[in-house]
Amino acid sequence: MKSWIKYVLWTLFITGVVIIMSFANSRQETKIIGMPEIDIEITDHMLFLTKDQVRTRLIDRNLIAENKQYSDNDIAAIEREIEGMAEVRNVDVYVYVSGAWSIDIELRKPIARIFNMDNSSCYLDEDGHLMPLSETYTARVLTINGFVNETNMGKNVDEIINNDSLKTIEILDDLYAISQYVCSDEFFSAQITHVFVNQYNEFELIPRVGDQRILFGNSDNIQGKFKKLEYFYAEGISRAGWENFDTINVMYKSKVYCSYR
Repeated sequence: MKSWIKYVLWTLFITGVVIIMSFANSRQETKIIGMPEIDIEITDHMLFLTKDQVRTRLIDRNLIAENKQYSDNDIAAIEREIEGMAEVRNVDVYVYVSGAWSIDIELRKPIARIFNMDNSSCYLDEDGHLMPLSETYTARVLTINGFVNETNMGKNVDEIINNDSLKTIEILDDLYAISQYVCSDEFFSAQITHVFVNQYNEFELIPRVGDQRILFGNSDNIQGKFKKLEYFYAEGISRAGWENFDTINVMYKSKVYCSYR
């Protein structure tokens, strides 16, 4: 076959493919995409945000609708809107060739609830972010009160840890470190229910069993203090009895000091 014939045939083939693709894209752009399938990943039954709430918020902002065309569906705007929701840790939006589409949402997981001096309240999540309370769900987590007033929902622990100036004036990173240790430890997550912050930014822990005060001090050597406390629970209290102690002090290096009733 002569080369010019091959050239003409290839040109016709490519032109045909382009026309078909353009026609298909045109049909896709005008296709009604409809409402998305919403899937929410829930941790420990903590349903801070429902599918209906997500759907309603997106409808109110005219980001989704039953009669929206494919070309009018702003995926980036939808992701930004959901990422901005205080309850959301991560979001992914998928659009399929068939025209179906879905929104996958991962919710934040609180590890502590802070009761502020101004009578407001918020959660501290596992990533060190503050998040507001939910109308849908109340989490049963470690509680914190006392001389603490964390009301800036835009604050997070990473910013404090990486800023020497903030570390000297902020207490949120200390609250996070203690809360994270308690929640990640099987024994202490069952034993410690409350943290009180005194006027010197020192911490007192309140156990679930007994009415003792555990004087923890500042956030220095958190792991070491908890190890001492764990050993004391295993050896000291089991021998002397819960009812005999008023306070347990782990503030000082290598020793546990107790006061009797």
